Amino acid sequence: METTNNNKISYVRKPLARRSFMSVGLAAAGLVLFAAGIWMGVRYQGQAPLNAAAVGFSSLLFSLVGLWYGCISFLEQEKNYILAKAGIGVSGLIVILWFVLILIGLRG
Repeated sequence: METTNNNKISYVRKPLARRSFMSVGLAAAGLVLFAAGIWMGVRYQGQAPLNAAAVGFSSLLFSLVGLWYGCISFLEQEKNYILAKAGIGVSGLIVILWFVLILIGLRG
């Protein structure tokens, strides 16, 4: 009896994609700025100063750039993309939330 085992396990760990670190960092910055912008809006009961708009716009920009870095990190070959996926998820959620808030603001 001859047994062949086709299940191969690789013990070599793939390194993380370099651009995924930037994606996660930008997503974290966007999340902090998003929370600060929402907090300012609630604190001033909708009559927030110009600083709140600047924080919100910066959050949107950080999230868009984080989304871009997450997408282009998939171009790196033979890397681990877990951080890129996390950065894309968080950044994408923040971008969607900002666009929903903008549409609600334009409607009202």
